[in-house]
Amino acid sequence: MSSENLLYEERIIELEKKLLAGIEALNECKKESEDFIHIASHDLQAPLRKLSTFVERLAHKSRGVLSEEALTYIEKIETTVAGMRSLIDTLSALSGISGDESGFIKCNLDEIMNDVITDAELEAKNAVVSKASLPTVEGNPSQLKQVFINVLDNAMKFQNNGTPPQVVITSGTLTIEDKGILNLDIDKLYYKIEFADNGIGFRQEYADKIFKPFVRLHGKAAYPGNGIGLSICKKIIEKHQGIIYANGNENAGSRFVLILPQTHTS
Repeated sequence: MSSENLLYEERIIELEKKLLAGIEALNECKKESEDFIHIASHDLQAPLRKLSTFVERLAHKSRGVLSEEALTYIEKIETTVAGMRSLIDTLSALSGISGDESGFIKCNLDEIMNDVITDAELEAKNAVVSKASLPTVEGNPSQLKQVFINVLDNAMKFQNNGTPPQVVITSGTLTIEDKGILNLDIDKLYYKIEFADNGIGFRQEYADKIFKPFVRLHGKAAYPGNGIGLSICKKIIEKHQGIIYANGNENAGSRFVLILPQTHTS
């Protein structure tokens, strides 16, 4: 072997060692970040629970004593505390979604989606959801259920002038051409699940931004929420080696697409 080839191999080995060291450091940093968020979430919840209890007692004992204005302020405090607790829980859930697939089992998405629709109280929201039969995939059932909850809630939330929400859920398999476009393994079976709604939609230039944490395209007063639900969906779907994306038309509805592999075996 020539000295040049030997030197080249030594450089390759050195680069591989540096790359592995970098990956290890990145994983350690990620774990430390997740641990910090978990501890911080736990420590923050305790004072919020106490604050909520004290405000509730104050409201109960002061009923008929405080002015209506003061009672309104108390109600706003209660709402703010509830929102903070919800946000902390959501951040904790987001940080806890790791890439570990050891707990994956066969998930009947049809049954999971039916449970989500049943719990969604469609009649109270005057909503109509039509659904095709959905497949069975390997995954974490509770996390996939959370994806369905978030996507369906998003589809029903953003409506114009009280227009009754309508959501159509369809399912199919990816073609070889689709897999090539999405840079997926052409030898694997992938399912494509779409949620199409009749809501206010969005400009397509924001299609990537809506999956980032805390990004809101509309005011919180008009459309409540913490702006992190779709971020959780993205992290869960990517953990399942899938893809999630959205297509929107301003004032003409949106379409959310989930791509999931049938199995996770190589």
